[in-house]
Amino acid sequence: MALLRKLAGDKDKAEDYEINSIIDNLNNVLGSQRDYGFFLQNFGLSDYKYLGTSDYIGKALIAEIAENIERFEPRIVLNNIEHIKDDKRFHLAFSLDCSVRNKNHTIKLFLNPVLDRYQVQL
Repeated sequence: MALLRKLAGDKDKAEDYEINSIIDNLNNVLGSQRDYGFFLQNFGLSDYKYLGTSDYIGKALIAEIAENIERFEPRIVLNNIEHIKDDKRFHLAFSLDCSVRNKNHTIKLFLNPVLDRYQVQL
């Protein structure tokens, strides 16, 4: 479908389709539980709900998020991941700053795995 849009000359819609495809793939990768329900090794994030402090869990998840993006979403470059602390709710949240390869687009994601909430800014 993307090829047809490019051939038709609708460049803006093709770029929108590519960004939406990247976001959908990130949702699939980062929303999946590691080693459960998918055949690729190390696909998804581990369940750290019961292990250690939020700082330990945050560092471990940051490493897994970076690994998953590098392996399973080659269309973007991860610039920065920041652990956002919310002491009131004890939820883990992360801010991801990514760039689309060979494009001038930047994608900023807010990820809260506990609430299954994603916010995207282009």
